[in-house]
Amino acid sequence: MRAVDPAKFEASMVDHEMQNNVATDGLRAINLSSLLHTQVNTLCSLQVSKPQEDFGGTFAETVEEWRANAGQSVLGLCFTTYSGAPVGIVLLKRPPASPDWTPPSAVSLHGLKIAHTFQGQGFGRKALELAIDEARMTWPDATTLILAVDAGNSAALSLYRRFGMTDSGPIYHGRIGLEHRLELSLTR
Repeated sequence: MRAVDPAKFEASMVDHEMQNNVATDGLRAINLSSLLHTQVNTLCSLQVSKPQEDFGGTFAETVEEWRANAGQSVLGLCFTTYSGAPVGIVLLKRPPASPDWTPPSAVSLHGLKIAHTFQGQGFGRKALELAIDEARMTWPDATTLILAVDAGNSAALSLYRRFGMTDSGPIYHGRIGLEHRLELSLTR
């Protein structure tokens, strides 16, 4: 896959009208289905550290997961700065697309990642806030946001717990090791 110049991504993000934009504190969420092909390619070229890849995969893998499940109760969001620079990605799923441990009234969150060049600037917090807001707007009948996070991913655990997410049960053996299942009420 050929990487696209980030400046071209930024220019096309500003020029291209996006639907379903949600924004907060210098960051906005854009539905992946609204992106141009070149923008998706640029998003796929973003990188996280190797340990983060082990926990949650690459940007390209998250995009491919979204493509494989599009239209099956899966919402993909791209996070950009207001100038259009791509920063991160997340998938939100409802049953039947979510894991089998997901209650029918829940939204599951998958693959939240912020590119390494934007980490440490509060974008993870802002992206999670936008994802929660988008889950509430897209599925107003959903009562809970749930996710699984590797027990060794202390940065993600800290972020999720600062948002009030709590363990929904015991730690279990997941894909690459021990994982927590966390939940947050979506009702206000």
